[in-house]
Amino acid sequence: MAVEFPGGRVERSVLPPWSIDVAKRVLATRVQDTSFVLDQLEILANGGNPDAQQQSLPVGLGRLLDLTRVGMFGQSAGGFTSGETMVSDHRIDAGADLDGSMAFSQPARDFGRVANEGLDRPFLLMSAGDHSAPSDPSWQQFLRSHRGWQLQLHMPAGEHFTYTDHQALLPQIVAQLGLEPDLQAPIIGDVDPSRSIASQRAYLTAYFDEHLRHRPQRLLDGASPDHPDVQFLG
Repeated sequence: MAVEFPGGRVERSVLPPWSIDVAKRVLATRVQDTSFVLDQLEILANGGNPDAQQQSLPVGLGRLLDLTRVGMFGQSAGGFTSGETMVSDHRIDAGADLDGSMAFSQPARDFGRVANEGLDRPFLLMSAGDHSAPSDPSWQQFLRSHRGWQLQLHMPAGEHFTYTDHQALLPQIVAQLGLEPDLQAPIIGDVDPSRSIASQRAYLTAYFDEHLRHRPQRLLDGASPDHPDVQFLG
């Protein structure tokens, strides 16, 4: 709705009516923002101070950064952004898309670069509910184009917002306000929230441990009884 800039200036959203062209501009901006953040982290790692107001930073902060191992993941458009940024910015070594289509329109017809060109680095696809590669042409196109390691994980009892804070917060709100539990099903499904969150943490951690720290993870080899809500689709 709004962004506050250094100095206190607040700018309200002025997005035009939604269209494919607007969607492409939004995603291009997200990609540019991501590369900008990586640029600033490089300045920090090299001993500089990228703070917009030149405020002092903790001594030695830059030395804590290892920019030879960079991972990125996001939900919905954030997942699309992860893949799209990896196409143009090779500083990201591994990425993950949590239930985000790789197309600018629904039904998916106008695919992004990541779907059409694929990647040569690891990429994880996590889906929920009735969304997965069989139902998403943009994921099908991505898998045809992809040249690196890939894995598809699916949570059938979840929904699109299972991969957001809604998974933890919505059941608490429903209980606190005495609302009908059925209200949350279209948003986060009926998967057990605690198990869902534990599984998301486990699989994302294992994925990045394997591909950024190069520590093989048995969890990625197949279905686990510790995570009964997660299916391996390939």
